[in-house]
Amino acid sequence: MRTMSANPSHRQHGFTLAELAIVLLILTVLAAALVVPFRARLEADRREQTRRMLDDIHAALIGFAIVHGRLPCPTTRRNPLDTRYGEEEIDGATNKCVVGSEGMLPWRTLGLPGFDAWGHARSVEADPWAGQFRYRVDLDFSSAQPGVKIKADTDYASTIKVIDHDGNEITVSSYSGTESLKNTLAVALVYSTGPDLTPNGANASYEAVGDATYETGEPTTAFDDMVVWIARPLLIARMAQAGAL
Repeated sequence: MRTMSANPSHRQHGFTLAELAIVLLILTVLAAALVVPFRARLEADRREQTRRMLDDIHAALIGFAIVHGRLPCPTTRRNPLDTRYGEEEIDGATNKCVVGSEGMLPWRTLGLPGFDAWGHARSVEADPWAGQFRYRVDLDFSSAQPGVKIKADTDYASTIKVIDHDGNEITVSSYSGTESLKNTLAVALVYSTGPDLTPNGANASYEAVGDATYETGEPTTAFDDMVVWIARPLLIARMAQAGAL
């Protein structure tokens, strides 16, 4: 009769602690490698989304000018509970913009979103302007005075200059007399503060007076704003094509 061993030998299967540690290390490295391109792709998607929004804003501003004979005024209302929050602000006494410098895009007046792909809606007055589109317009191209509309010879009330990262002028900044009708000064400008939610470069130097300088260019480690503007010749051309002059 064959006797069975009371303690048979069994082969052990599975990972040792050392092997398990190696597997976890490999998984961690792979996960980290995937995070970087994912974030880069997400950032690229947000920039593309914001670029499309800026294109829509550019088109809407020109459309507004064609319909109303002027560009809209900025908004500065801080309280989201205000019934006119997001609408342009016109001084009832002068029929000109309440703010003659930089304000926020009158997104409700234009029927568009008021913030970029990095921003969010504000719910209370104390909320920051995170991701809200900034807007500046020339006062003579936004006058709401009765009977006053943009014409082919409408002159500038201020200088809205755009430069590149090296300080080179993209729009002409000097003008006089009839020469003012030939240059490419901006009559309106809109920009997104980008992923850092803060104006960068020349855009960080808020200028309360009518004249102002803004910066545009490819994103860098120190600059991520996205800027669009309407040059006078383009606005006049679009309005003429639509029979609005």
